[in-house]
Amino acid sequence: MIDLSTVKWLQVEASSKCNAWCPGCSRNKNGYGLADDLVVEDLKTERFAEVLAMMPNLQVADFCGTFGDAIAAGNIMELTELAKAAPEILVRTNGSLRNEDWWRDYAKQLAGHKHNVWFCLDGLEDTHHIYRQGTDWHKIIRNATAFIEAGGYATWQFIPWAHNEHQIKDCLRLSQKLGFKKFELYKRVRTNFKAQDYRTGAPVNIQPWSRNETINPLTFVKNRVDVKDCMHLEFPSMYLNASGKLNVCCFFNKFFADNDPSKLMDITTQLADPDSVHRVCMHHCGSNTQQV
Repeated sequence: MIDLSTVKWLQVEASSKCNAWCPGCSRNKNGYGLADDLVVEDLKTERFAEVLAMMPNLQVADFCGTFGDAIAAGNIMELTELAKAAPEILVRTNGSLRNEDWWRDYAKQLAGHKHNVWFCLDGLEDTHHIYRQGTDWHKIIRNATAFIEAGGYATWQFIPWAHNEHQIKDCLRLSQKLGFKKFELYKRVRTNFKAQDYRTGAPVNIQPWSRNETINPLTFVKNRVDVKDCMHLEFPSMYLNASGKLNVCCFFNKFFADNDPSKLMDITTQLADPDSVHRVCMHHCGSNTQQV
C-alpha cells in the first residue's frame, strides 16, 4: 500500500483546458482536434484541499499540466492559495492566457512564498508558433514581463527543434534582459510524432534539433529504466489529474484509483515485470545511449 503521508512532490493537473495546440501534447490529435477521450474540466478546489490534507510532508506543489495549462483553470487563484501548504510552488504554462494585470496580481499572490513559474517560449516571434500553435509570442512576453516586474520569479523554458535551435543564444540574452531568473533547455522531447496545423490539419514539418535524443517506439524495449532512475521513487511523488484522481505518475493515466491509495500501482514492483507497466516506463522514460 502506498503511504500518502510520505509524498513530497505532487504534480497537479489544475485543468484539462488549454488554448494551445502543441502537436506533441496528449490532449489533441497531433495538433488538430481534441483527443476523443479528453474530459474538459478544472480540478475542484475541495478535492485539492482533501488531497493536500493526506500529504502532511509535501514539499513541492507542481502545477504541471499533461492535458492542460494550469492558468486555464477558472479557480487557479484558489488552488494556488491552497498549494501554499507546501513550502514550494511550481507553475508551468504557455503564458499566453490572461492579461498583464492578472499576471501582476498572480505575482503578488505568490510574493513571500518560494515559487517558480516556467514560461514556455520555444524561440523568437518567427519560430515560437511552429510548435506552440495557437499561442501569441508577444502576449507571452508582455505577461511574463508584468509578472517579473511585479516581483515574480520566472524561468524561460525553451524546447529546441531544427527550426529554432539557431535562436537559443538570442533567447538566452533576451531572457536575461527581461529579468528571467533562469533559462532552461528542455531537451528530452520525443520527436517521433506527426504534426498538423491546428486550423486546417495540414502537415507541419517539425524536425529534431541537431543534438536531440529521439525515441524510436520500435526499439524502446531495449532501453533501461531502473528504480534509481525514477524520480517518483527517488523523491516520493504523486500525480493528481483534473478529475481529482490520484496516480503514481502522469504517464499512467489509464491506471487511476479513485480514493483508495491501496489500489494504486507500486512502481517499485511493476518495474520488475517487463510484461506489465514496465513497457510504459521504458516508452516514456527510457533513453538511448546518446548523450547531449
